Amino acid sequence: MIIDTHVHVLSYPSLQDLSEKITTTEDLITFRTRYPRLYKATLSESPVDNSQYLISDMDKHGVSCALVQARPGSVTNEQVADVVKKYPDRLAGLFRIGHDQEAAGYLDDPKPVRETAPEEIKFCIEKLHMKGMGEVFVRAFTTEIHPEKIAKDLDPIMNTLGKYKVPVQFPTAWSQFPGGLYYGNPIFVDEIAQRHPDVPIILTKMGRGIGYYFDTSMAVALRNTNIFFDTVGTIGSHLRIAVDKIGAERVMFGTDWSATWRWISKPADLYTIRLKTLDDAGLSDREREQVLWKTAVQVFKLETEEHSFVKRMD
Repeated sequence: MIIDTHVHVLSYPSLQDLSEKITTTEDLITFRTRYPRLYKATLSESPVDNSQYLISDMDKHGVSCALVQARPGSVTNEQVADVVKKYPDRLAGLFRIGHDQEAAGYLDDPKPVRETAPEEIKFCIEKLHMKGMGEVFVRAFTTEIHPEKIAKDLDPIMNTLGKYKVPVQFPTAWSQFPGGLYYGNPIFVDEIAQRHPDVPIILTKMGRGIGYYFDTSMAVALRNTNIFFDTVGTIGSHLRIAVDKIGAERVMFGTDWSATWRWISKPADLYTIRLKTLDDAGLSDREREQVLWKTAVQVFKLETEEHSFVKRMD
C-alpha cells in the first residue's frame, strides 16, 4: 500500500498542457522566469479541476490514497474539499492559509492574515473535515527573522493545531515561486517544535537533496521527537541517513504532484522518480512499508472509527 502525503490539486487553463515546457526538475524550477507571461496569467485565471489526472497517475503506480492541498494562488480550501468529496475513498484534505500570497507576492503587513488564521483552521477541521495544515509559507504570517519572534507570531496557529491534534507541514529548501526563500532554512522550526511538542511538524522535502538544508533539518529532528520528514525531492543517501538516525516511523512518502510537477518526464515520470528514492536508500521491507504508508496513517489519523482509509483500501 502507498499513501502520498504531499499533493497539490486544481490547476489553471494556462497550465493545462505543459508537456513541451516542463520535462525536467530544472525546467520546473525556472518555469516562472522562462515563461513570465504564462505564469502571470495564472494569477488572474479561475481554478480548474485536474483531479482526474491525479487519480489516473495514482492508479498507474498503485497509490491507494493521497493527502491533497491547494496549489499556490487562488485555490480555496472549499474547492479542495469539493475535490475530496469526488473521491472519498482515495483522497483526504489538508488546508492552507496565506498561499495566495505565495504566487502573487507577500503582504507588507501579515498581521491580519495571522489573526484570522485560528478561525480558518477551526472551519477547515470542523466543517471541511480536513486532516491537517498543508505547507506553511512562513512569510505569509510574519516578517520576523529571529526564531523566537517567528515562533511567537506563529503561536496562535500552533496552539489551534494543538487543540485539534493535527499536523502541519513546513517546506524546506527552494520553491519555484518568488520570495520567501529565507524561510527554507528550517532552523527556526526548532523553537516552534519545542514550544508545541504535541503538534506533529513535518519538514517536508527534508532539504530537497541539498546538504546544507538537509543537515539543518536533521539537527532540528534529532532535538525534537515531534518532527517528521517526507520524501519529496530528497535523495537516497539523505533518506538512508534519516531512517538510520530518527527511524522510519518519522518518515513518510510524498511526491509534490501538482499542475506543474505532473509534467515531469525525464529521467522518468514523477511517481517513478519519487519511488526510486526508496530503492536508492536501500530500505528494508519493514522500513519501506513504514515510509510508504504506516507513518502517514499514524500522523494524519487516517484510521479511526469514523474514517478509515486502511479498511476501505483493504
